[in-house]
Amino acid sequence: MKPKETLLSLLTGLIMILSASGQEVSDTLRLKEIEVKANFPVDHMGFKRVRLDSTILMPHIDANLSTILSQYSTIFIKSYGNNNLATPSFRGTTAHHTQVEWNGININSPMLGQTDLSQVPVSQFDGIEILYGAASIARSSGAFGGIVNLTTKPDWNNRLNVTLAQTFASFNNYSTNLNAVVGNTNIQSHTKVNFNKGKNDFRFYNDYTRSVMNQINSSYLKYGFSEDLFAKINKRHLISAKIWYSHNDTDIPPVTTNINPDHKEKQRDRSLRSLIEYKYVARKFNISMRSALVDQYMNYVNDSLEANHQYYSFINRFRFQYTGFSKVTVKPGLDLTYDWVNSDAYDGQKRRYILGGFAEIIYVPNPKLTFSFLAREDLIDGQFMPFIPAIGVKYKPFRKTNISFSGNIARNYRYPTLNDLYWDLFGNPDLLPEISYIAEAGIAWNLLNANRTLFIEAEITGYYSFIEDMIMWLPSSGSGAIWKPMNITEVLARGIETGINGSLLVRDATIQLNATYNFCKSTYEKTKSAGDASLGKQLIYIPVHSVNATLRASLKDFYFSYTVNYVSKRYTGTDNQSFMPGYNVSNIFFGKNFQLINFVLSLQLEINNLFDLDYQSIANRPMPGRNFAITIRGTITSKSDQ
Repeated sequence: MKPKETLLSLLTGLIMILSASGQEVSDTLRLKEIEVKANFPVDHMGFKRVRLDSTILMPHIDANLSTILSQYSTIFIKSYGNNNLATPSFRGTTAHHTQVEWNGININSPMLGQTDLSQVPVSQFDGIEILYGAASIARSSGAFGGIVNLTTKPDWNNRLNVTLAQTFASFNNYSTNLNAVVGNTNIQSHTKVNFNKGKNDFRFYNDYTRSVMNQINSSYLKYGFSEDLFAKINKRHLISAKIWYSHNDTDIPPVTTNINPDHKEKQRDRSLRSLIEYKYVARKFNISMRSALVDQYMNYVNDSLEANHQYYSFINRFRFQYTGFSKVTVKPGLDLTYDWVNSDAYDGQKRRYILGGFAEIIYVPNPKLTFSFLAREDLIDGQFMPFIPAIGVKYKPFRKTNISFSGNIARNYRYPTLNDLYWDLFGNPDLLPEISYIAEAGIAWNLLNANRTLFIEAEITGYYSFIEDMIMWLPSSGSGAIWKPMNITEVLARGIETGINGSLLVRDATIQLNATYNFCKSTYEKTKSAGDASLGKQLIYIPVHSVNATLRASLKDFYFSYTVNYVSKRYTGTDNQSFMPGYNVSNIFFGKNFQLINFVLSLQLEINNLFDLDYQSIANRPMPGRNFAITIRGTITSKSDQ
């Protein structure tokens, strides 16, 4: 890319710091025909939460979760290639410190302690809820960075909503998605089917061979199915049942330094997740009970080995909320999880029992001030874990001005993964839990003008997280060939997140500007030896600066979106002597809706990597240059008369 183009795109992204995408249902505001959902709600409990809704997800119906988070959140995604492994880095932490949930149920692998975001299709859920830092303690332990929760919720006014979308993309990639929602005011059914297939043979410049070549061994086949049933027995009782099956066959391409044309490496994943939930709502209390079973299988093959891994997780959550006290709300809860794993890499079957007790007390002494007190205690295989406390506060000083000040402090812990403990020859059963001390403070503000045509919001949050006994895989003493996990490192992650959001209605046109900026310093504060060159240096693959900015506009039946994603350089060595250069990627899509009574036909053209940037997120793992996608989408809608 030419310097002028790079500078122009970067300036565009910085100028667009006018927001970050749709959130928190409780803050919904209507601007004539437009619904604006606040990204940075002022009425929270001192813990930061963000929501991306269906208006963000629908234009990207063919994408996976890594695409959405990289473009519309402050989470950095480490991508190993187009439609290949993608893992999150949240607030300067590792992928192990980000928990991915499906309707409140943890779907991270108990073996790896993380989720491959490239295997999570956007079309299988309606919204994304992001809980930052200590906000995760209400759900579980160990998510030092935060939680990404994939949600599906009923629309009781809906009678029929069916969407069929077909995408034709560059590199012989294709995607088909079907969403069918039917029901009435008492029962709803959500059926979703996705099918993705591609050769993924994009061209790239190989710095090692100094030549242009095609990506090899990079094809994929991904398909899945989900069914969500919601039923209201009466106004107080709600029952839901959900099932989600996914199948992923992925060829893993070689690194750019491997020029073997016969390279073969493949991973096959199959997962089946099921969930049943019951809610009871009374005048002064409500009850929620969830029970889920997760069945995950992985087969990995390369030129020299084949390995099979199978795990099951039985997850149960109970929550109770009582509002009968004056100024006080009490929310106790109980979690029970049982994991069992059969792996070629383990010596026999491994099991884990986790019993967790949770309580939250919300105290509102006056309309301006809210305190939230959280506590959690876990019992893992009969052993008590470190106690987890958290305190949050929100102060809203003005009645007519929507501005709030918030802050929280907390302690958290993360137990070692099963791979850390039991991997054959390499695991370390003597590992200690990681401990994190967290602090956060922020300001949120929003404004809606008198005629409800302009909505603006802004927020700034500072965060601090100190991690003790962080687990790292290092060469064991006396051998450079055997690596083992050890409690060696202390890490200090601190930073600032800012965002501005704006929506403007002008006659038949709607204009929205959304952007976030994240500054993050995450450094090694203790290392294996006093002379270690990594001491005080930035963690590998953690950018110090990142910017996401989106301009969206619609005029009658036409719509347009332009997104800029800037990521600063990432170090590839712990001594910070080697690094990957920063990159600035722009994406654009535009389309038109054709309205026919209850039927809408949409035609959309998407151009990714608009300026054809040659870049890599992970060293020696090339990303595609400029590429295109055409989506044809048809939607039939009918609402209830009630």
